[in-house]
Amino acid sequence: MAKIAAKKSAESPRDSVLDPLAIEDAPAVMKDVWSRSGSKYRIRAIVLLVVNILLFAGVGSFAFWLRSGVRFAPGHEGYWDEFGQTFLSVGFIGHNGVSLGSLLLEPISVQDVPMQIPILGLLMAALISIPILVAILYRFWSSLPFIAVVGFLAVMPWLAVTLLGSCVLASVRPVRTRFRFMSALLGLLPAVVYLILAWYGTSDLVAGKIDPVDRIKFVAPWVLAIVAATLVFAVVLAIARVVDYRPGAIAPLLAIMFALPVALFEFRVGRDELYYRLLEALNQAHFADVDASVELDQAVMESWARHPPARRSMRGVRELVETRWLFELASEISPVQSVLSRHQAELAERCDWFLTYFPDSRYALNALFIKARALDMRVDPGEFRHARWVRYYDDFPSPASRQAWRMIVENRPETALGAVALLRLAQLDARDGDLERAIAKLEVLQARFNSRAEAGDTTLAPTGPLKAVLARGIPEASLRIPMDRVVFEAYRFHNLFAANRDPLYGYDPISGTRHHADTFPFGLMDLDPRHERYIENLKTLKRQYPDCQIEDNIDLEIAKATASVGLRIERLETCLNDFPNRDTVPETLFRLGVVYKSNAQSEKSQAVFARLFREYPHSIWTEQATRYAPRRTIRVGRAHPLRPKPAVENRP
Repeated sequence: MAKIAAKKSAESPRDSVLDPLAIEDAPAVMKDVWSRSGSKYRIRAIVLLVVNILLFAGVGSFAFWLRSGVRFAPGHEGYWDEFGQTFLSVGFIGHNGVSLGSLLLEPISVQDVPMQIPILGLLMAALISIPILVAILYRFWSSLPFIAVVGFLAVMPWLAVTLLGSCVLASVRPVRTRFRFMSALLGLLPAVVYLILAWYGTSDLVAGKIDPVDRIKFVAPWVLAIVAATLVFAVVLAIARVVDYRPGAIAPLLAIMFALPVALFEFRVGRDELYYRLLEALNQAHFADVDASVELDQAVMESWARHPPARRSMRGVRELVETRWLFELASEISPVQSVLSRHQAELAERCDWFLTYFPDSRYALNALFIKARALDMRVDPGEFRHARWVRYYDDFPSPASRQAWRMIVENRPETALGAVALLRLAQLDARDGDLERAIAKLEVLQARFNSRAEAGDTTLAPTGPLKAVLARGIPEASLRIPMDRVVFEAYRFHNLFAANRDPLYGYDPISGTRHHADTFPFGLMDLDPRHERYIENLKTLKRQYPDCQIEDNIDLEIAKATASVGLRIERLETCLNDFPNRDTVPETLFRLGVVYKSNAQSEKSQAVFARLFREYPHSIWTEQATRYAPRRTIRVGRAHPLRPKPAVENRP
């Protein structure tokens, strides 16, 4: 019998490889998918390996799409720059938008959309577990394409480096063990260290920004990734053992690991969520404040160096450069204005694209809001003059945004978006001369939103202890609309319009004349308070309408726009003396008290605030003054409610 067995072994060497007893007799050899040398087994192994690579490429592309909106990373225009920034920075907390920690915050935050927790956890489990399993079942060299997918398609080069070490630990002698599950856990250790470092990086990013209770949301994805990866190891290795390590054990579970997060995202989050968050991020990037002092200093040095040897003083050159920059900021053809126009056009186009492809999205009106705000954006030259910052503002609406604001009011009038839209439409109506319609809009805004602003609800987001863990907030919560300020502005404009219908000029001093023959057809609402010629335009308006009803408002605006503190105090005091019973008295008292306080004249400031509290307890300016006046000064006046009354203040 022994001779027959030896003869069969000599005649059929391939069959000896398939004999489990023969493999057990050779302890140095571990069976894997390549152990069977038959052509059909090799072809099947190669085909299934290619299928696994393609499925895993889908996982990597999905991971990159989740943070960029780009489906194929190498096809992205700035791909190599982004890859280089990711690789050269610390991979856990480095370059914004591509580090592992920021994946939990941008573009979709797990705090705003908790369903991202299982999605990211399962996705990370797939990215970590599959290369390690391929290294164990297909040998180390077969895992290299999977590691390349993580590095170049998912654009996570540091995770790819970590997985390279994990695959070495799990499959290369002498570290590997015959107990494959133990080898997989050993290979998981570097990835666990990577995720721990990612958590520490994330904790630095969110420190001080969120409730400590919510920080569990930033730990949960990594914990889920580790648990899910361990479970995948157990299931795949068990299946491989049952089928005697034939090829095909990985592909079914890999397909599930790919399909599950994609399905969760598609049906519980939605593509509109991703594209809206990217739109929101683009809006913030385009209109972020920029410190121009460094560029200004560099321009001054370059200008000074170009001067001939008999140079001006450095101070003189700086004044010339600053004057030129201010002129460029105010000019419609300046580089800054050109960039602003380009950003406005880009955002408007992106918003229109979003509305075309996601018309039923919960963020459709948010996109309209972003578009309207972008069209209203202007550069503040005064801020550059005083602080050397390029800042944008949007509280002086452009007629181009009217249609977007109107659509918001028609569709979501009860939201914070509707409040801002009503305010902007009221401003535009007043500018067009339709003051009655503007007043009606402001009264609707006051009646609908005042109680919410009084309660300190700035976003109108739902709160409560019974809020579901995976529930999302209201769509406009991320816009952080300051409702108290919106309601305050509504009262301010309402008081201006309702108290100042001129018996001689009508509403022309406010909205401008409709007669084209006039040399100055503008009204108070047409004048931008941040414009360089604002004071000159106010003086022209005052000459155009002598002894008009809003003469006190014009003088107050001139005083507010005066740069010199001493001259501002003088003009405010003149307003009080010249117009003691007009509707501007509460605001004049407030402005005077604030400027006294900033000028270290505390006794005068307390006296002015005390008069404001005593004579105008229900004014909106009395509420504003509580932030500046000492408590003992507040007690001097009568009690006043936190909510201003809608009645017009002290009509003449």
